[in-house]
Order: sequence, then C-alpha cells, then structure tokens
Amino acid sequence: MVKTKTLKEWRQEIKREVRFVGIKPYSHNIINISLEAIASKFGRDEANKAIRDFGLEKLGWKES
Repeated sequence: MVKTKTLKEWRQEIKREVRFVGIKPYSHNIINISLEAIASKFGRDEANKAIRDFGLEKLGWKES
C-alpha cells in the first residue's frame, strides 16, 4: 500500500533539505518536487507559504 504524504511531511522534507541547497546534490530537486506536490494536493497558496516560511526566495525560488 502506498502512503501519501501529509502537508506536514512535505514541509518537513523541505526543512530537512533547505540547508543543503548548493552543497548536497539533488537538494534543490527534492525541494522542487515537494513544492509541486504541495501545490498539487494542497493548493498554490500553501506552496507559496512554504516558500516564504523557509526563505526559499533568497535561494532562487519564486512565489506564483
């Protein structure tokens, strides 16, 4: 059985990876996937909130 992640779990994924952007390979990809999943399942407003909450704009992400 495939368990789908909750909003909290997707946000935790971003929180784990944000400090490694530019250091650890694939961190930016994991964040992109997480943001797209949040937008798809919980709405663009939630994805934009994650961008703001985790300071992703200064790392290159933009709200939409």
